[in-house]
Parts: sequence; structure tokens; C-alpha cells
Amino acid sequence: MIKSLNSKILNVIILIGIFITGVLLLATPMISIALCKTQVPVSELNPIMINVSICVYLCFIPYMISLFKLKKLCRLIIKNIPFTMASSKALKTISICSFSEIIIFAVCMLYLKYFVSPFNDTLIIPAIIVVTFICLVIGLLCLTLSQLFETATKIKDENDKTI
Repeated sequence: MIKSLNSKILNVIILIGIFITGVLLLATPMISIALCKTQVPVSELNPIMINVSICVYLCFIPYMISLFKLKKLCRLIIKNIPFTMASSKALKTISICSFSEIIIFAVCMLYLKYFVSPFNDTLIIPAIIVVTFICLVIGLLCLTLSQLFETATKIKDENDKTI
């Protein structure tokens, strides 16, 4: 009962996360305009807004894929069938998305620093290091869990066939 309740709560949290991410994604151009208005002349505002929005949308893609795969995992747990190959594949996808986020984020931040004028004086290396570390840990954790779930699924299938 408690396990099922925890899974449902996690599912609701993921749905809220997907909703908030979608709202923030739609608001990205407005937020970037508001942040840049104080530092940039209005004539340069449109290209900056486009560059920032493109970088945010590129970073958004693997993040959103990961959220939907996490929602799929929660659905499998709620149905009480967590040890399936679908769980292993979902975890592998999350790890791939996490590793790809490292590259996308670093490239986008370096692009903004060197090619978009308001970002020339910003310190982006600490942000790249923090995001790289977090994504690396998440990617390795999901990859390890994927292997664990794959092994558990094979053992479970073997036990089901012998009984």
C-alpha cells in the first residue's frame, strides 16, 4: 500500500515537473528579453534572444526525453512490473540523455560566451563543471541501474520458466 502510494506521489511529481518545464520553455523568449533589456541596446536584443532560446531548447530535448522515460518507469512500478526489459531500456535512454546533455550544455555555453556579446564577461566554466559532474553522476547511476535491472529481469524470467 505504501509502496503504491509512494509510486503515485512520484508520478504526480514527475507530471508537475513536465508541466513546469513546458511552461518555462514557452516563457524562455520573454525571460531572456527581460534579462537582456538592462544590458543590451534594443537593436541587438532580437539576435541575442534567438541565440539564448536556441541554446535553451537544445538543452531541453534530452532533459524532456529523460522526464518521459522516468514517467514510464513510474508507470511500470505502479503496475507492479518493474523488472522488465522496458525498465532497463528506459534507464539506458536516461543515461544516454544525461551524457548527451553534458556535450550540448558545454557547447551551448561556450557558444554564448564567445559569440553573444552580453555573455563575453561571464564565468561559465564553473557552471559547465557543475552540470558536467551532475550529468555524469546521473548517467553512470542510470547505466549501472540499467545493467542491474537487465540482470534481475533475466534471473526473474529464468525463475518463471523453471517453476
